[in-house]
Amino acid sequence: MTLKRKWLVIAATGMSILIFILLTASIIQITALVISEQRGDEVLIIPMLNGREFDYQYIHSVQKTPVQEHFAAAPNNQLLLTSTTYQSFGVGLPFLPEEGDLEHIDGKYVLTGINREFDRVNIGFITLAHQELFYNGKSYNFRDYFKSGALLVVEVKRYSALGIMGEFIRGFL
Repeated sequence: MTLKRKWLVIAATGMSILIFILLTASIIQITALVISEQRGDEVLIIPMLNGREFDYQYIHSVQKTPVQEHFAAAPNNQLLLTSTTYQSFGVGLPFLPEEGDLEHIDGKYVLTGINREFDRVNIGFITLAHQELFYNGKSYNFRDYFKSGALLVVEVKRYSALGIMGEFIRGFL
């Protein structure tokens, strides 16, 4: 076999492998947490490769204490609010007995068993509220991505692995 023919075989093999990888990446579906402005592009796309749970934390406007809302990505691209953890100085946050079980643990109230499903969660972002999302040990502070006063939408979507790669590359351009 001539040297030119060997290079053609190597190039064809490499091209075949690349096409196989791209086809596979376009078929594989990945669940992602998506945060966008209500009238804008998807700004923050977080592939949920290591679990389906995440937390949304903010400073309560009346209590002036941190509140953590614990969510899970549920089937059919739904968000499932599973529990809420907060501190209270007597003003209280809304709670009805049919909304779950309320416990007082280490100076914080923990409301569990909520299991309320949402197609999306709408959030008004203001920097004073110190809003951030936690997923897989990483914090996503909203002030790093959005301007104060923005109206945000949090959703769960499915992307192909190729689509996630494209969004990742787009973020660097």
